[in-house]
Amino acid sequence: MGIYDREYYQGDRGGASWLGPTSSWCNTLILINVGVFLAVWILRIDQDTLYAWFAASPRGIFEEGKIWQLLTATFLHDQTRILHIVGNMLFLYFIGREVESLYGGKDFLAFYLASGIVSTLCWAILAAAFRPHAGVMIGASGAVLGVVTLYTLYYPRRELLFMGFIPTPMWLLLAIYLVWPLLGDARSSGIAWESHAAGAAFAVAYKHFDLRWTRLMGTWGGRPRLKVVVPPRYEQSRPRSAVPGRGDAVGARTATTVQEDQLDARLDEVLAKIAREGREGLTEEERKVLQDASRRARHRRGERL
Repeated sequence: MGIYDREYYQGDRGGASWLGPTSSWCNTLILINVGVFLAVWILRIDQDTLYAWFAASPRGIFEEGKIWQLLTATFLHDQTRILHIVGNMLFLYFIGREVESLYGGKDFLAFYLASGIVSTLCWAILAAAFRPHAGVMIGASGAVLGVVTLYTLYYPRRELLFMGFIPTPMWLLLAIYLVWPLLGDARSSGIAWESHAAGAAFAVAYKHFDLRWTRLMGTWGGRPRLKVVVPPRYEQSRPRSAVPGRGDAVGARTATTVQEDQLDARLDEVLAKIAREGREGLTEEERKVLQDASRRARHRRGERL
């Protein structure tokens, strides 16, 4: 997670809300899913035409070149199964917002979309290989299972209410949703368990290899990636200026700049470790880096007031 998504780099902005300017990407994804569902229902769009273009199918993706189905299928839900979209959106609302707070909006959006694409692609590959006459697949379950899995990797013992009233740790809840389709005939039940498993596997790889978009591609918005800056040798051995006091001032500014650059680089490493392992794995020295960065950010905000 980038330092620009952290609290001490965000000033006094409030948390995510539905109506305010700080509305989260998680909320936006929910609105898009619900909006598409309602639009299909209100406009009475022909299902065959809709699915032929936007639902995922091995033939459409691999033979007809409709690669956009890898993503568009994630935003479609069965009109005859209201619990399908309700369940997905509830998980996305309660758990997705927590994951977004961990990674920041940009990385969360990239992760969600990538989970949807990867889970749909894996389903299509397996369907093409073992079920050549497979129908179509729709639903956000693969992407949502990716979000739930990523959350579980951070908080395996945190409890949620299974079926609305049974306190259940996240690791067990995730296991239930991954194994449940395999207990019966997943094909006849209409559950694309391959997509669920692929979404969960992608989340494990995402956390283990730290596949954040902002780390791999640089931050959105043109911010430079952090790096350690070492002053050239000639600057370190440069004689002092002939102007009284000027050489001391330049040297002090150079030392301060180097220290801040090194702190920024060290901070980025610590934040990446938190993303991989959580705060529990931090050493005392790494916790001090966080404290120093927080103190510096508060000092800068005080100077701007």
